Amino acid sequence: MNGEKLSYLKSIKPGPHRDGREVLKEGIELGKTIQSGTSRFIRESGYKSFLEYRRQLTREGKILWNILLGLGTLDDQIQAIKDIEAYCKRTGLQVNLIQPIPSGITGLPKELMDKAPATTSFVMDDFSDYQSQVEASGIEVSFMDWILSSPAAIETTTKALQAGGPIVGVFSQIIWGYPGFNDDVTRFTDMVKALGMMASKYDEERVVLTYTDDGLGGYCMDCVSYVGYSLLEHYICTKLCGARYMIAFGGLLSDNDIRHATALAMDKTMSTPEQPVIHYVNGSTNLQWDHDIHGNYGVSVPEALFAILVERKYKIGMGFNPVSITEKIAVPTLEELMNIFAAQKRAEEKAPDWEKFMDFTELEKMRDVMAEQGEIFFDNALEGMKAAGIDIADPLEMILMIRNMNPMKFESLFHPSTCNSDSNEVKPFYPTILGKQTQKMKEGIAEQLAEAGLKGSLRDKKIVVASGDCHTYGLLLVEGILTDMGAHTVNGGVDMDPIDLLDMADEEGTSLLGISCHNGQALDYARQLKQLAAERKGRDYFMFMGGVLNSILPGDSAPVDVSHMVNELGVFASNDLRELVVQLQAQ
Repeated sequence: MNGEKLSYLKSIKPGPHRDGREVLKEGIELGKTIQSGTSRFIRESGYKSFLEYRRQLTREGKILWNILLGLGTLDDQIQAIKDIEAYCKRTGLQVNLIQPIPSGITGLPKELMDKAPATTSFVMDDFSDYQSQVEASGIEVSFMDWILSSPAAIETTTKALQAGGPIVGVFSQIIWGYPGFNDDVTRFTDMVKALGMMASKYDEERVVLTYTDDGLGGYCMDCVSYVGYSLLEHYICTKLCGARYMIAFGGLLSDNDIRHATALAMDKTMSTPEQPVIHYVNGSTNLQWDHDIHGNYGVSVPEALFAILVERKYKIGMGFNPVSITEKIAVPTLEELMNIFAAQKRAEEKAPDWEKFMDFTELEKMRDVMAEQGEIFFDNALEGMKAAGIDIADPLEMILMIRNMNPMKFESLFHPSTCNSDSNEVKPFYPTILGKQTQKMKEGIAEQLAEAGLKGSLRDKKIVVASGDCHTYGLLLVEGILTDMGAHTVNGGVDMDPIDLLDMADEEGTSLLGISCHNGQALDYARQLKQLAAERKGRDYFMFMGGVLNSILPGDSAPVDVSHMVNELGVFASNDLRELVVQLQAQ
């Protein structure tokens, strides 16, 4: 490994913590005391486990259909689960799994829940909140977001298991932050215990899930790095912790050949006959229009058909998660979710007509390159960490290393094209589409701003920018544009709390700060930002906000655009970057 990269790894070596092997043993023993629940699906279907049911679907060449569902209240959520079952019975189109998307507040200790900015989804607190969803219909329900890697991991994982959830996640959300909770050693010690709990349920076929796009993989520009990062998580979860592991991914990938070659490479490097590694491929989100939205069916249905054809040929156990055609503009309603599911599910009926015309030779070549280079990436990671003095046999040490990693540096540290060189410029084998799109979008906007005479207009301006949640590409786009206009930007990264954003601005000696929001917390975040700023006497800030600026307002169950309300608070809210540059120029 290049000396500078090795020095960086040494600099982020975790501080004092307990031996993760001992913590894991405690988690396994704790798991043995927990009685796993039996879901309504298992009771009514007769299968020993949901994984056994999946293996049956695979043998039959059927794809698993997963629905993400996160409504404003728990009552709405339970009714929607019942409505999905009724829809399936009425149409004969079968949803196989429902994945609740609760508020991130769910993963916080009780004493911090009330202090966190409200988001657009319901909160799971009591055990009944978990159990009521599992029992609402005969469709299986799994608990993933905000569970396994959260500050409340032991409590949330326990409830998920007791309710009968077959899959618990999300491993990759290690890099996500939680408002008001900053004790990483405590958080990830508890995560290792939760992994021990999952390991204790190995014979019950309970599975740990990751969603690669939500973790360090989501910052990568090469799909080889997706494979390499997943191998790193797989190593920690299976070899070090002894738990089962599955992968979902794909929201940031939309080239059908690349995303399914990635799935095949992950399958090749990690699957066994007894434990498939691919959970589902997510419908892509980055090719959708935010206007004339029915045109989005034109890209959404073919990508599902391609996934169906790949699964019918290779039988790797892959599922598919439909994404509503409204994804670019708003959180989908249940009707919108069912519409896209029906359109894509019915494409499955026509799949046999296509099979004799399909030649996947090129896909297999891509698979083999990704598998080979992904394993090199993984080997580089282990060898580099070991050389930096990291105990690569300690699951807690490894998880803390991932947490400490600068997401912007991760890929260049271990990628085959950069690991052993002075360069940090990754040369992708198969570039991620979002990485390409972000760069292309940045160049296009920068060119328009230059034509408008704004090139260099922000010279001598220092601007702090950050993301209020886990999303990064919008942040990178804004940072790139402001830099191109001459500003000195300071990137605070993701999951930045309002108080930390203000502290960073003060430390950097600037009054210009911006935040990117996508998870429905825009209004609450703006309110907290203004209140905290008002407490800093003598400081006058110019604050701006962009992204998906929606929130759930009192009396509503669905999020609505709140950009006008954010503006009324005195935070400039707009996704028009030309307008933003003009505003910053005047400060």
